[in-house]
Amino acid sequence: MPSSTKPPSPAHAGRAAPPRFFGLMKATTAFLAATLLVQGITAGQLLSSEDGSRLHHSTGPLVSIALVLQTVAAVLVWRADRGFVRYLAVTALLLVLTSVQFVVGGSGNVAVHVPLGVALFGAGSVLMAQVWSAGAVRGAASQGRQWSAGSGWSTKPSAR
Repeated sequence: MPSSTKPPSPAHAGRAAPPRFFGLMKATTAFLAATLLVQGITAGQLLSSEDGSRLHHSTGPLVSIALVLQTVAAVLVWRADRGFVRYLAVTALLLVLTSVQFVVGGSGNVAVHVPLGVALFGAGSVLMAQVWSAGAVRGAASQGRQWSAGSGWSTKPSAR
């Protein structure tokens, strides 16, 4: 039965189980997205009140903690499987952009700080969606289904 679901990447095709540490990767991406969301919420308060400024500045280190944990998880998953370099690359990009964000925010350049913060939240959300949807592809493979470019998801014939 054809499906509109995108096929797994060639690096992930045929893998029945997630690599070691993938659960940690899922947790850290969710934590990262949550901290970036909190930063976005407190940024709105920052622009409207003095208390928002203190809150925004005090929750900023949570993003750093989340990114360090995310980096560790991405390295562990990559080292365990060698096929997940994309998550490591996106995490490294987020790390660099967040460093720029801290410098720009500290200098008070709101014209760059706000759009970069929105971009960071978007990138963190996309990373989380990719990591969490990768588990669904592997789950389908472990249930005996495979992706074919011509016909979509199909059941593998049982090997007896």
